Amino acid sequence: MADLRHPDEPYKTMFKAQTQILSMLVEELRTSSPEMTGLIDQLLQPNSVEIRRAQLRTIGAFWYRQGGEPEVLAELGLAMAEQAEIEPGIAMAELLMAFGTARDEQQTRQRENDLMRRMAELRGLHRVISAANSTLDLDTSMHTVVETVAEVMGVEVCSVYLFDKNSYDLTLRATKGLNNAAIGQVRSPMGEGITGWAAKEGKPIAIADVRRDPRFHKEPVLGEEEYRAMLAVPIVLFSAERFHIDSDKLQGVISIQTHGPREFTAEEINFVETVAGELAFFIVNAQLYQQTGDQLTQKLRELTTLQQVSKRIAEQLDLEEVLKLIVAKAVELAHVDRADIFRCGEDDVLQLAATQGGHHRSGVLQFIANAVRDGRPMAVLNAYSDSRFPELSHVAGEEGFHSLFCMPLHTRGHTIGAICLYTREPRHFDYEQVRLLATFADEAAIAIENARLYADSQRALAIKSVMLQEMHHRVRNNLQTISALLMMQQRRIGADEKAASALRDSISRIQAIAAVHNLLCREDIGITTVEAVARQIVESAQVSLVNPEYPIEFDVRGAGVTIGSRDATVVAIVINELIGNSLAHGLTIEGGRVLIETSEHDDTTTVAVRDDGPSHEGTPDPSQSSGFGLQIIKTLVLDDLEGSFELYEADGWMHAVVTFPKRMWQE
Repeated sequence: MADLRHPDEPYKTMFKAQTQILSMLVEELRTSSPEMTGLIDQLLQPNSVEIRRAQLRTIGAFWYRQGGEPEVLAELGLAMAEQAEIEPGIAMAELLMAFGTARDEQQTRQRENDLMRRMAELRGLHRVISAANSTLDLDTSMHTVVETVAEVMGVEVCSVYLFDKNSYDLTLRATKGLNNAAIGQVRSPMGEGITGWAAKEGKPIAIADVRRDPRFHKEPVLGEEEYRAMLAVPIVLFSAERFHIDSDKLQGVISIQTHGPREFTAEEINFVETVAGELAFFIVNAQLYQQTGDQLTQKLRELTTLQQVSKRIAEQLDLEEVLKLIVAKAVELAHVDRADIFRCGEDDVLQLAATQGGHHRSGVLQFIANAVRDGRPMAVLNAYSDSRFPELSHVAGEEGFHSLFCMPLHTRGHTIGAICLYTREPRHFDYEQVRLLATFADEAAIAIENARLYADSQRALAIKSVMLQEMHHRVRNNLQTISALLMMQQRRIGADEKAASALRDSISRIQAIAAVHNLLCREDIGITTVEAVARQIVESAQVSLVNPEYPIEFDVRGAGVTIGSRDATVVAIVINELIGNSLAHGLTIEGGRVLIETSEHDDTTTVAVRDDGPSHEGTPDPSQSSGFGLQIIKTLVLDDLEGSFELYEADGWMHAVVTFPKRMWQE
C-alpha cells in the first residue's frame, strides 16, 4: 500500500487521501490517528442503534474539523458499516450529515467573525462624524460632516443635499468647496444630474470624469465647472435593500467632487456609505429635535394665525381685507420687514394687491413677474451680489431690502399672482418658513378664487332670479286671465246647473295654481313654503267658496317647510281640493273650523287638513265618495308627489293627511 501521508504533514494528509483498499485505509487510520482509532473502536462495540448513530455523527464532525474530504469519508463509512454490521445507507447518511453540519457551523462562525470585523470598522468610521453628533443643530452638524469627509478623503468638494418629501427634490444644505451663497437655494429634482440620479437609484454613482457622462447637470450658481470626478452616495435610513428604497427611507445625498479625473476605490465608496448611514440617523434625530421647544411655540403661532386667516376668509368675501390680513400675519410670523402680494389682472398684468411693512415701488415688479411667469419660487439671499439678477442690487438699494423670497400663487393649474417677503439683513428662508409661506400663498389663492366665483355666482343668480320671477309673473297673469274668462262664462249659466258647479271648481283650481305663481314671483328662485301656499289657498277660498252667512274659521299652523315650485303647484291643488271637499260636505251650510297643519320629519313632509264636519246626521262618508276632487287628490299625491294619502274621522274631526318625500329645490 502506498503511504497516504505527506512526509511533513502525515496527519493532515491522511484525512485527504483516497484509496480503493478500504481495509488498509482503516488500518492506516488506526496507526496514524489515535483519536480517530478510539472513535472507530467505540463504533465497533456492540451498542444500540441510537448510540451508533451518535458515534457516526461524531466521526463525521471530527473528520471535517481535521480538514478531511467528503469522498474519503464516504469510503471510510462503507468500510466501518461492513465491520460494524450497520446498514450502509444509515452510516453514509449520518456521516455526511454530520460533516455538512460541521461545515455550516464553521461558515456561520466565519460570517460572525466578518460581521464583528465590519462592526469594528464602523466604530472606527463613527469617530469621523462624532463631532457632528455632539450637537443637534442640523446645519452646524452637516457643515462639520462635509469638512471632515473632504479632509479624510483628500477631495476639494463635499456637499450634502437633503431630500424634501413635499416637493420631491433635493436641496443643498451644506458644502465645502462650492458657493456658500447657494445653500438653501439650489434644488435638484429627483433623477436629474448625478446627485438626483443617485437619489432615484438608491445606490452610489461614481464618475471618473463628469464631462464624459451625459447625466451630469451643471448648476451655474455652484461654480462647479472646474471639477471633473464625482461620487454621489444616497443618505438612506435602514437601507437593508440598497436597490429598493422609497421616499420614507431616503434622507438626502452626499456628493464628492475633485479637480481632476479620479477612479474612486471600493474602500472610499464604503467609507462615504458608512458616513451617509450615520448621517441618516442624525438627520432624523435632528429633525425630531427641531420639532420641540421653539418649533412647538412657532407652530402654535402659525396654527393660530392660519385659523384667524381661515376664519376671516370664511366670514367675508372682501378680497382686499383678506389679503391685508395675510401679509400682516406673514410679516409677524416669518419675522420679515415687509410682505407684498401681487395679483394678475384680467389682462395678465401683475399688480400689487396688498402690502405690509414698507412702501412698495415698481422696481421689483419685473423680477416678481419672472417668478410668476416661470411658476417657481424665487429666493435671493443677497440682492446686491446675486449673479442671476445683476440689476436687482439697484432696486434693493432704493427699496431697502437685502434678501427676498417670492412664492407664486397657484389655483386650478395656473398662476394668479405671488407673495413676497423682504428683509433688511441677509436671511436664508429655511424649510419650515417656506412651508409657512406656501400655506399663506394657498390661502391667498383660495381667497382670490372664492371672491371671483362668488361674484360670478351672484351675477348668475341675479339674472336667473329676474328671469324666473318674470316667468312666474307672466304665468300668473295668464292664469288669472283664464280664470276671469271662466267666471264670465259662469255668469251666463244658471247657478243651479251642474255646468256652473264644474266651472266654479275649475276656477278654484286655476286660482290655486295662480296663487303659487304669485308667491314664486316674489320669493327666492323657485322656492316657497307650504305655509305660504296654504295661506294663499285659504285667502282665495274665503273669497270665492265661503258663504258669508255661515263663516268658517281657517287656521294654518306649522314651521316653515321649504318646497320647490313643482311640488308647490301640486300641493296647492291638493289643499284647494281638500278645502273644497270640506266645504262641499256640510261646512258651507253650517260653518265650522278648518285646520291646516304642516310638519317635516327626517326626509318627509306632512300636510294635514282637518275640519269639525257638519253637526247634522245623514251626511255621507267622504271616504266612500266617488267625486272628481277626491280622484284628483289621490292621483296628484300618489303619482306626482310620490307620497301617500289618508282620510279618516277621529274625535269629531275629519282628517286628511298627505305625506310626501322632501326633494332638492331644483325644478
